Amino acid sequence: MSTQNDNSQTKNTTQKQEVKQLADEIFKAEPKIIHQGLIDLEGHVLLDQSSVASEPMEPDPDRIKFYNQIGLRRNSREHFDDAYGKTEYIHIIRENMQQMILYLPMITIYLTLEKSVTPEEVKVAAQKIKFIDNEFITNAINS
Repeated sequence: MSTQNDNSQTKNTTQKQEVKQLADEIFKAEPKIIHQGLIDLEGHVLLDQSSVASEPMEPDPDRIKFYNQIGLRRNSREHFDDAYGKTEYIHIIRENMQQMILYLPMITIYLTLEKSVTPEEVKVAAQKIKFIDNEFITNAINS
């Protein structure tokens, strides 16, 4: 029983490390990212982290609900993929900040960006994140 529990803890630690490495790569892709959330296809939070924090944080219930709704919206948008094509990313400009949501094959990435980021910079950041090594992303999600 102890060996099985140890294996489970080791797997959990490995998964957290690989998801954290993915988050670090995303932060490197665009220095004006303020915050990111990594969400699986079922709307579960894999990571919630501020760019100024060295470690991910435990999201509060409101943020968990928000991330879950992002997952639901993704499912709704996918309903229209055949008619309109796939959504690559969503860029939202708010009064105090900007948001970007990227749909990768196995993960949804939610980002808040500095208000100063131009639409062209958002597009470039989306492309950089989209082309983070697929094997790297797969390992983080499947670990």
